[in-house]
Amino acid sequence: MRNKFMGALAIAALATTVVAGPANAGETVTAGGASYTFALQQVCTAAYTEHKVTYASVGSGAGKTNFRNGTYDFGGTDSLYSATEAKPSNFVYIPLLGGPVTLAYNLPGVTRLNLTPAIIGAIYEGRITQWNDKAIAAINKTAKLPASAIVPVFRSEGSGTTFNFTNWLTQKKAGSFKATDAFASSTTVVKGAIGSRGNSGVATSIASTQGAIGYVDIADADKNKLTYAHVQNAAGQFIKPTVANSKLFIEKQLLKANGQVVFDYNSRVRGAYDLSLVSYGLAPTARGTDKAVAVRDYLTYFVNECAPKNAAKEGYVALTGSILKKANELIRRIK
Repeated sequence: MRNKFMGALAIAALATTVVAGPANAGETVTAGGASYTFALQQVCTAAYTEHKVTYASVGSGAGKTNFRNGTYDFGGTDSLYSATEAKPSNFVYIPLLGGPVTLAYNLPGVTRLNLTPAIIGAIYEGRITQWNDKAIAAINKTAKLPASAIVPVFRSEGSGTTFNFTNWLTQKKAGSFKATDAFASSTTVVKGAIGSRGNSGVATSIASTQGAIGYVDIADADKNKLTYAHVQNAAGQFIKPTVANSKLFIEKQLLKANGQVVFDYNSRVRGAYDLSLVSYGLAPTARGTDKAVAVRDYLTYFVNECAPKNAAKEGYVALTGSILKKANELIRRIK
């Protein structure tokens, strides 16, 4: 059963990066996964004091694997387990936050860049290779585009950000893409492209490579002082990725009973930035341990206190309305 998504939703580091929050007492909770959420996890684990929580930014693929094999007490992921992936028993998906995925670039002198899904797909398939390509020039008439190579940057490990990016390209029919979280194994990776680990790794590669472009969260794009493109939405508008513009799109999507937000990237929402995602927590429902109770307590704090207070300033959309209600319903199943 699906309900109309009435509310808004509410980040990234190298694979070995870990954040820890101080604890006055209680359990030690080990978690990790999606690098997209890392900036807010840094804030929330540092502020949370009931238990000690650590969150490793290792990517959604590792987050799902490590939660499944018991290495993590809860996992973070921007994509659900696929039909072919082994799944843990007795667990729930919990929507935690949402936000935009930017197309950040390093092109000195170009402060405004318009891109369409078709152009972005062509860049990642190697069909557009120069910044002054006629297709890019046609929608950027005032920009001084150099006659230099485009260097696409992609996630080299299993990544929920990649999944959402390729799902967006697939729905937009922007090339021969299929939704996948493993860009590194895809035949679409072109010669000269750079693979980097984590959102922070992608942002660092873009910042250090003139002519580079890549998909990355706002927190890491801003941290590296990157400029990001205005991307054409389904209504035909070139929209800058912002919290407000992403919220406008996310709140129009559908929410399933299991907490999954189903994106229709071709839905026409004027003023909305449609390259957006929702990030989830993976949590146990049948362990019956004090640690599971600690996970429940932390995620309750995350969605109800920390995210509403801090998400927007970190570049993300906090849960509200029916999606927040659903998140709390699912969190109460943790035990």
